[in-house]
Amino acid sequence: MSIKPTRMQFNGGELSPWLQGRTDIAKYDKTAKLCRNFIPLVEGSLKRRGGTHFVAQTPVEEDILFQILPTPSEAKVLINGVERSSIRVARGDKLYYEVSYDGYSESSGNYVVLEDTSLEVALVSKSELLTFTVEAEPLDATIVLNGYKRQSVRVLKNSTVEYQVYKDGYILQSGSVLVTDNKTLSIVLEPDELAQIDYGDWGNLEKFVGCAVFLSSDYFYKSWVIKFSNGYLGVVFNYGDTAPDANYVVSDEMFFKTNYDLYNAIIKVGGVYYTPCVAVRGAVDDIIVIWYYDEDGSCIGGIDYFTANLSYWPKDEDGKYIMEDNDYVGVVSGNVLKVYYKGRLVWELKGKSHV
Repeated sequence: MSIKPTRMQFNGGELSPWLQGRTDIAKYDKTAKLCRNFIPLVEGSLKRRGGTHFVAQTPVEEDILFQILPTPSEAKVLINGVERSSIRVARGDKLYYEVSYDGYSESSGNYVVLEDTSLEVALVSKSELLTFTVEAEPLDATIVLNGYKRQSVRVLKNSTVEYQVYKDGYILQSGSVLVTDNKTLSIVLEPDELAQIDYGDWGNLEKFVGCAVFLSSDYFYKSWVIKFSNGYLGVVFNYGDTAPDANYVVSDEMFFKTNYDLYNAIIKVGGVYYTPCVAVRGAVDDIIVIWYYDEDGSCIGGIDYFTANLSYWPKDEDGKYIMEDNDYVGVVSGNVLKVYYKGRLVWELKGKSHV
């Protein structure tokens, strides 16, 4: 029977397999064949190794560069709490950055680095105002800056201005501009050449009137009103949707002939007839109204603040009642209507067979 002597010391560490037969080595009786999850101590005993925690992802290939390009360039940049404008990290690392400068609003955020990245961060001035202007051709093109029809706007330095420029028969142009100084942007619209589409007894497509919100029983809808030479087409879809889906049916049932009196016209929604609305938000004292207009521009009806409040009328992020959604722009080219939402094409009408 073999006898295995008791080992009292392990401060010789783990013995190489090539030395397992070398009993003549002085440290032979102080070693172990395998020492897994233990740490030898100088005193000779063992202790269980400590736990681990995640520090960073192992690089897949090589370290990649992340840097902040601030505006103003003198701004103070912190990355993971350390003042620096660049760092090399492993792919997939998550960083936290802060950018600050006297007289400007601070900016901060998290960023997951997947490739070499140069992140531009523009701090918005707290007091310095600049003028951004758009000059368009044709001269009668409509210009929308930050959601409002206007040719110029005053904004704080380093603010971003969203713009849309459009005119029936031309391709809409949109984008955003970082305003670092007084600036004038020149835009030339390109003609949109499209074949004529036949709408039959509706006549010719003339205008996208607007997008309004209205209440059907206990449910809210968005209502587009599209003007033809022989009347109006009502396009009704759920309030929570950006636009009707691709299967939306354009039918004669939604078309109404009228002498431009939208208040007395009706459209059918879910088997019930309702009055479509062309809405403009207004305020008189504490009264907020959906205004209905006829061909001559005369106000012919509305919904007051009390009714809107009682029916839980939807509000925007500023807490104001949503009467007309100004984020929609309709551009007529030939006999085709293109509807844009915040500069993005979301719907087209090409004849009674909607495309």
